[in-house]
Amino acid sequence: MSNKTEQLQYNQAIDNLSYLILHYPKPLEQLLAQHRVHFEDKPTKEQFINEVIEQLKAKNKAFETELEALIRHFSNQENDPFWGTVAKGAIGVLGGLFKKKKRKSNRGAAMAAQQAAAAKRDMEMRLQRMQQAQERARKEAETRRREAAAAAQKRTNMILMGGVGVIALLGIGAVALKSNRPSLPYGNYPIQIPKQ
Repeated sequence: MSNKTEQLQYNQAIDNLSYLILHYPKPLEQLLAQHRVHFEDKPTKEQFINEVIEQLKAKNKAFETELEALIRHFSNQENDPFWGTVAKGAIGVLGGLFKKKKRKSNRGAAMAAQQAAAAKRDMEMRLQRMQQAQERARKEAETRRREAAAAAQKRTNMILMGGVGVIALLGIGAVALKSNRPSLPYGNYPIQIPKQ
């Protein structure tokens, strides 16, 4: 497998894991619990990242397979454009990253630790970007909603103003018609009291 393909799969795995942590923490927590990883309180995103990487680093093939199945489950269930095509074996690339570098020497262990630290940093950065994008999308949707409400209010006000204008014109017309009427004969003569 070429370095470019491995890098693409690595990036896909980081994206998928980050997305899973951000949007599906409960199923991931349940999966970790099946592999004897328990949290006292609600786990943070950083705790999820650390535990997932530790499981992959520990060559836990069962965890790797179940994690990939979990990602596939949600990617097939959603119509979210993020998932796209889940790279087959992308999670295995992360696990393989630590396996290839891990040797019996101290140098191999140090390299595996560096790779794990790099994967954790990559996931933290990706999660942060995802959260920022999500916040931007939420703000944009809120702005569009406010603008639509303002436009609807403006239309309502214009309709009301048009209605008020029509009523005013009708009122002016009624007054004009009333003022053009001839006055009644008894209205302008002094009242005479009959003499006795």
